[in-house]
Amino acid sequence: MKITNVSTSVLEFNDLGSVVKGVSPVLRSIRLNPVGTTGASMYLVETGEVLLSAQSGDIYRFATAGKITLNDITGVVAPGGNVVLTHNFRFAPVVTCVIAATGVKSLDSDLTITHNAAFTAVTIVSAAGAASFVIRLS
Repeated sequence: MKITNVSTSVLEFNDLGSVVKGVSPVLRSIRLNPVGTTGASMYLVETGEVLLSAQSGDIYRFATAGKITLNDITGVVAPGGNVVLTHNFRFAPVVTCVIAATGVKSLDSDLTITHNAAFTAVTIVSAAGAASFVIRLS
């Protein structure tokens, strides 16, 4: 899941669990810088903690307030055009593409999805008519 800070302030997500170091748990959090700065977006692996936060925690609260956007939303991808997403997971994520435009009814064999050798980026090539996509990596 990609989270992008579209607000003008630093956002801190405090409900993404704790890490045990030694004998006591240490709370961990994620900070996103304001839009237009380095660190304004990041991809999160969809663990149970991340999904719970998206349903009823900090991710849900910030999304409802309009402070963050979730997933990747492309501009119009022309036939033969592509979108490259750099996620740095180091494993091949599941890629879900949903058509965000009207007039295109099927993706069947209209998309080619490839991962780079290091599994840090995914490239999506559209063979269909020009369309916009909502893309989710999980």
